[in-house]
Amino acid sequence: MNLQKNFFKKTFLSTLACALVGMSCYCIVSDSLLPVEAAEAIWEQTEVPDTRGGLVVDPCLLSFNRLQSFFGWSSNKSVIKQPEFSFSVFEGEKDWTEIKAPFFGGNFAGVRKVAACKAKYSVGVIFQHNIVEQGPTAFEIMYTYSTDKGWSFSKPAVCDSYVADSSQGSDVEIAGVGGRKPAFCFGWIAENNMVKAALFDPAFKGDRPRACNLGRHATGCERIELAGEEKGGFVSVWNDGSGLESSYIKPLIGTNTEPVKIDKGRLGLNFSLCDNNGRNAMLVYDLPRLRKGENTRRQVRRWQDGQWQAVEAKAPAKGEAPLGACLESCQDQDGNLYVASLSKDGQSIYYSSLKDGRFSEPEVAMKLKPLIGCTGFS
Repeated sequence: MNLQKNFFKKTFLSTLACALVGMSCYCIVSDSLLPVEAAEAIWEQTEVPDTRGGLVVDPCLLSFNRLQSFFGWSSNKSVIKQPEFSFSVFEGEKDWTEIKAPFFGGNFAGVRKVAACKAKYSVGVIFQHNIVEQGPTAFEIMYTYSTDKGWSFSKPAVCDSYVADSSQGSDVEIAGVGGRKPAFCFGWIAENNMVKAALFDPAFKGDRPRACNLGRHATGCERIELAGEEKGGFVSVWNDGSGLESSYIKPLIGTNTEPVKIDKGRLGLNFSLCDNNGRNAMLVYDLPRLRKGENTRRQVRRWQDGQWQAVEAKAPAKGEAPLGACLESCQDQDGNLYVASLSKDGQSIYYSSLKDGRFSEPEVAMKLKPLIGCTGFS
């Protein structure tokens, strides 16, 4: 994957989106954090590394000029010729490195989901893969970590194993904590629609992370979102079918509080949780319709003083983007919120940002192939 020469010379890199279209992956970047007069032609399409048929991908920006993307794809055979979990690195003005075979000494078949994040000088990765020998619905949740900013990784360890309801797998998530400790929180969805989370600190090596049961998700809403917060704990959000539930995961001991309802409605996958380097957790979600007295579907909450507090988020003057199928969000170093939305037909990704209490006009950041559609993006 060759990026334009000035790619990482820009003042800020605000958003990286990877859309999975059939067997291809497309990357786009935004420099919308630049001053208005320098923000012309915001989106630039780039080439991508050769993933040999990647089906899942998660990018992790390790520093201003070093990007690491983790790839996985699925085989239905126990003996596989190509690695199904690998990564590639882009640094400075160099090309993407050739994807590496599993860097921790073993191969894994049937990779379904992968997620990565950084916490201080550590990088954590969680992934889900099918245990082919035991059947198409048998899965393991595994994790690996780096203590040297993503240059080398530990041998993967098992976080959980179970028999799922579907051979398609479920969701995994990971978040890093703010402050001094390079700790992580793993999240995943296991059997019987159970939403689970576990703390992990690379400094304390021992038994597998002990999972706590947060609640249950609704069918068709297989998604858990995590974010770090100032005191060293994590907040979690999931959809139980009637609305969004949230639970606080306490630092050090890893137990969770009783879930609380954030909002009601049939939200599907239209919610996203993000933090600013492990702090200032923010939640954005799209209501299926306008409610009485409100002029915007898109709602924003900030985790503050141990609870979710509403953030002013007015609709753009010319109207909001059409209700989508899935949301993704991120924050810049100043805590500004950026949101991407996948259209219901899977053919477009819309982008907007929240500044001074109002969302910017939605713009189409990327058009996808109409006959293939999009299966996900990050």
